[in-house]
Amino acid sequence: MMSLIAWIGTIVYDWDLRLFQAIHPTVPPSPAMLHLARVFADGPLVLNAGVLGLMLVQPRWSMRGTALKALVVSAVALIGNALIDMVWNRARPFVAGVGHAWITHAATGSFPSDHLTAQWVVAGMLLLDPRTRRWGMAVALLGLPMAWARIYLGVHYPGDMVGALALAALATLSIWRAATTRSLSRVNVPAA
Repeated sequence: MMSLIAWIGTIVYDWDLRLFQAIHPTVPPSPAMLHLARVFADGPLVLNAGVLGLMLVQPRWSMRGTALKALVVSAVALIGNALIDMVWNRARPFVAGVGHAWITHAATGSFPSDHLTAQWVVAGMLLLDPRTRRWGMAVALLGLPMAWARIYLGVHYPGDMVGALALAALATLSIWRAATTRSLSRVNVPAA
């Protein structure tokens, strides 16, 4: 008899695999589609670096602070990804034999996606700052074609993208809440 957790795991994995197979081509993609997918797979992170670089050179410290927070929270989230990988090293689709890698990629664990975790952490940090909300929305939306491309190219499952979103949200909101609580406690401390 199958336990409830094993049964749920089987259903989730079946859903994940079916969605992967619906997105990932089984025959070599055309050169144009391959190029487009490669651009979306890594391009948004290059744009993120540019946005954060622009923020770091702004004369106002507040913009630099937001960029530095985004970098720190991204590092924390990626450490979280590494810890998850130590506990559960989920084989990438091309390693598991359920798809082809249409790009060169190491056979490291796939869950959650490091690329998308960093993308959505930066988006989250920019969305939380009223001055950078437009940039944050653009960065968040660029995560969608990035997710599609990494699945299309055979290096991730859709569940890896959901995991990246969940970890990015957890890291972003935890650090933001901690920073907000700390700054509010400084404001509310009565003078001696």
